Amino acid sequence: MLWVKVLALLLLAAAVFALFRGLTSMVKGESADGRTVRALAWRVGLSIVVFLFLILSMYMGWIKPHDVRFTELHGVPVEQSESQQP
Repeated sequence: MLWVKVLALLLLAAAVFALFRGLTSMVKGESADGRTVRALAWRVGLSIVVFLFLILSMYMGWIKPHDVRFTELHGVPVEQSESQQP
């Protein structure tokens, strides 16, 4: 489902934006106003929301994790051609 991936990317982009807002307020010396803490709290909150959303998406079947092993596909060994073997 494309909308799940788009929503996850938007939430991640918002977390990165909050991270850079915290960085700019820290560099400008606006830390005393609490802007840095607020921006970093937003980043942590958004990161938690992204994590929980991905877990919910996997549980609901909206997204499916895949294997990262290149020698197997869905638990079945993949046959390699002779040109790929050392």
